[in-house]
Amino acid sequence: MLKFVHMADVHLGYRQYNCEERAIDFAQAFLSVIKFAIERKVDFILIAGDLFHKKSDIDPLTLAQATKALEKAKKAGIPVIAVEGNHDSTYFKESFSWLDYLAKSGLIVNLKPNFDDGVMTVDEWDGESGAFIDLDGVRIYGMKYYGALTEKILEEFSRKIKRKGFTIFMAHVGIEGYLNIYGCISSNKLHRLKGKVDYIALGHIHKSFVEDNFIFNPGSLETCDIAELDFRRGFFYVEVEDGIRYELIENNRRDFVLLNYKIDSPDYEEFRQFLIEHRRNTKPVVDLTITTTKSVRKMLDEDRIKKIVKEIFDPIVVRIKWNVEDGFYSVKLNFENKESIERNVIRQILENYDYGDIVDEVLRLKSIFCSSFNVAMVDRLVEDIVFGIETKETLAETEEVKAPKLVKDVKPNVGVKAEKIKRPILKLTDLVDVKPAKPREKKIENSEEEEEVWDWRKAYDKRGSARKR
Repeated sequence: MLKFVHMADVHLGYRQYNCEERAIDFAQAFLSVIKFAIERKVDFILIAGDLFHKKSDIDPLTLAQATKALEKAKKAGIPVIAVEGNHDSTYFKESFSWLDYLAKSGLIVNLKPNFDDGVMTVDEWDGESGAFIDLDGVRIYGMKYYGALTEKILEEFSRKIKRKGFTIFMAHVGIEGYLNIYGCISSNKLHRLKGKVDYIALGHIHKSFVEDNFIFNPGSLETCDIAELDFRRGFFYVEVEDGIRYELIENNRRDFVLLNYKIDSPDYEEFRQFLIEHRRNTKPVVDLTITTTKSVRKMLDEDRIKKIVKEIFDPIVVRIKWNVEDGFYSVKLNFENKESIERNVIRQILENYDYGDIVDEVLRLKSIFCSSFNVAMVDRLVEDIVFGIETKETLAETEEVKAPKLVKDVKPNVGVKAEKIKRPILKLTDLVDVKPAKPREKKIENSEEEEEVWDWRKAYDKRGSARKR
């Protein structure tokens, strides 16, 4: 009988509400699943993406939490098979992730297809890279998170799947209809794999669901957002013998207490009695919404309110939101012009930085990522935005030669040294027919063997990065 555990969305290192206790909660949830798998003597463990919460800047404690738990599985002889989620995947142009690091350390198998000059290859795991692995009559395919490119890559990937024994396809992708979040596709795209695979192991959506005893999504191990409190979630324990039998194990999670209280007068004793009626002895996260009037709000001491909450609940976090009702008018928004709203939002965000007016370029960058994903176009656009900023700074600092009319937003009668202007800010029409740049050949002289590369981000420059042909 085949036995395995399927989990996803662990989010190690998430210091929710800037609370260290919450980071420990996420680590403890992961450790509890590993211990469960060891106790049940499963054949392997699946992690369908988002092992970590941050794709970069992982602190030593978070890395230690991952390695210590995974070392227990390795010591028990249980292989851990993983794919990268959107929180694990590297930033653009980087290709060596923290899951790659764990794979190089021999703690996990990190599955993903390879892209070389835009051509996808689905190779067997060779100890360092690969898109599938065979384990005692079980074949497991893995596809990392690709966002807007998911459907295109899935379609090509599915053509390369070859069934062998009990076959699993694992991916970090959501199914439309369960949650309205980015990174979801129609379930029909996955149901087309019937006949090729027996079990689809998903991650990304933080609530559990199963479709036709074929598509399985366990949800997150911990509560990543207060909106998820009512979700059923946990991890799947699966047994395969004359069919698939599964059980959703809802692991222990930190308790959240959501309270709504209306204060008509600064009566702290009445508020105290209200809290006592809802007391729980679980060191919870307390989320309190207080509704009051503007005049009463001025008389209330928020620090005193927090002190009372702490006395009653002994919480790890207290969050207070104020709902002041003394408004004489309400703001009405017109959502008919989506493009105008998007442009205004981006412009407001950019006002906090020194980038200047690059709204058009940001929208164009979004368009490139959502359509062609042409690397050369992205490089060109980013380069022109940066050089455009440098040009504006030069215009502001020098006063020798009149500024050329190519530069936008230049005040009249301001001088500039012409040779310091690297390039005018990019016009969107300049992006037509951009050819990808050819890599430079690097010659090594008087070297008998290849020099060791210490920049781990460049050490694996072709693995897992999708490129359009």
